[in-house]
Amino acid sequence: MRRALTLLHRWLGIAGNLLFVVWFASALVMMYARMPALDPGERLNRLPPLDLDAVQVGPAQAVTVARLDAEGLSAVQVRLGMAGERPVYRLRTARGWTAVYADSGSPLLQVSETQALEIASSWVAGNDVTAPPTAATLTYDAYLTRPDQWSLQIRALLPLHRVRAANDVLYVSDRTAEVVMATTPGSRFWGTAGAVFHWLYFTPLRTHSAFWYQLIVWTAGLGCALTLSGLAIGLMRIRRRRSPYRGMLRWHHYSGLAFGATAFTWVLSGALSMDPFGWQAGRTTSPAQQAAVAGGAVPLHRLEPHSIRTAAGSISESFPPRELDLLQFAGEPLALAYRPPGDDRSYADSYASGPLAFLAAVQPFEKRLVSLEDGTPRRFDQPELLAAAAAAVPESNVIDATVLQEYDAYYDDRRHRLLPLPVLRVRFDDPDRTWLYLDPALGRIVHREQRRSRLDRWLYKGLHRLDFPGFYHRRPLWDIVVVVLLLGGLFSSASSLVPAAKRLRRHAARLRRQAD
Repeated sequence: MRRALTLLHRWLGIAGNLLFVVWFASALVMMYARMPALDPGERLNRLPPLDLDAVQVGPAQAVTVARLDAEGLSAVQVRLGMAGERPVYRLRTARGWTAVYADSGSPLLQVSETQALEIASSWVAGNDVTAPPTAATLTYDAYLTRPDQWSLQIRALLPLHRVRAANDVLYVSDRTAEVVMATTPGSRFWGTAGAVFHWLYFTPLRTHSAFWYQLIVWTAGLGCALTLSGLAIGLMRIRRRRSPYRGMLRWHHYSGLAFGATAFTWVLSGALSMDPFGWQAGRTTSPAQQAAVAGGAVPLHRLEPHSIRTAAGSISESFPPRELDLLQFAGEPLALAYRPPGDDRSYADSYASGPLAFLAAVQPFEKRLVSLEDGTPRRFDQPELLAAAAAAVPESNVIDATVLQEYDAYYDDRRHRLLPLPVLRVRFDDPDRTWLYLDPALGRIVHREQRRSRLDRWLYKGLHRLDFPGFYHRRPLWDIVVVVLLLGGLFSSASSLVPAAKRLRRHAARLRRQAD
């Protein structure tokens, strides 16, 4: 048994210890840097003002022009924004995004290189009308029909125009005529050093999703075997509190005993992050549940340009909207706009008293929701939200409903704190023990949990991130503990590299002698 474990650990270590070194080192980076992503606040700040006077067609006509009905598709999201100097409806369906100009009703078929440069130039200049022209500093780089390293996560928006602005790179979607990704040299460097190496997120691998998935799961499984066999051998070989090994192997023995258990839980939880058992599906709200809360699809045929302008005018009393989301709650069509960050004005005082006082909590971005029927501001009380939640989980009973002013163990945006608060958490007695989290400011399900997804939360987030209540947000204590554990795992892995190389050389020399 010991011999078999030794051989298993030896050869798995020779094959995989360098990968463990990469995993531990990249995890240190990922504590503070992630893959490049378009910051929501930056995106909102750089949107051009919405020209509502130019809107001449309604969203129903846009759907007809896009031939969604003819193709049996429906718009699950409708946004009104700007493409250059023209208003445009951006429609998301099960097949991806499409766009129709709101001034003429003509489809946005393709973005030219010149248009892509103009959109990128507007992005670089932001909304500063005094900014000097930037088109001369931009270089059109490529038209992407396949994702590159930094557009893997926005493949639904392909094709993309890649534009260089000095050392920064902007991606303009050919489908929606907007900047959908921006990277800097720093974000690309740290993204590579962290997430790309940690997830093996290299473009040739990631573009073959099925192969990449199997590679990660099987590699993590072998990593579990490596760490468990090492722990077993380490405990077997300890003698009178001393190690029988010499040199680097002695350090590998001691550090493995100290940090091997943590390494095992990290590798195991890393495998679970790939959701091999389908537990994470419990967090994804089904289309039927979203439709039940909304009261069906947005009645686009009832929305005319004048009703959209009326709604936008109501929003303008608080701030000028730069983009409108058209949505629905309980059968009522609504328009939603977010205030760009950095504007000190706030309407939170309107929530300061009365039954909706709990809405006065600070939101990531101030939002304004108005009825598209008469332009009046809309807010939803608990009875309305409870009725919508009950419709989303039929044939079940509500166990309890709680207004959360702070995140709980399952609903928490650990890094960016962008998930809205407060929310109404409704728990049901259905077989899956469903929990729904609804945003009172939007009338929308923002999160769902079920029995298995809650178990997955502890096995993945708990073990992989040491995300435990009362500990994760105690900084810098959490940082110190995690850095020490990562450095210990890194040292344990690296201490075996030289002995492994010597073993391989001896093995190769033996094979050569046998061949001679």
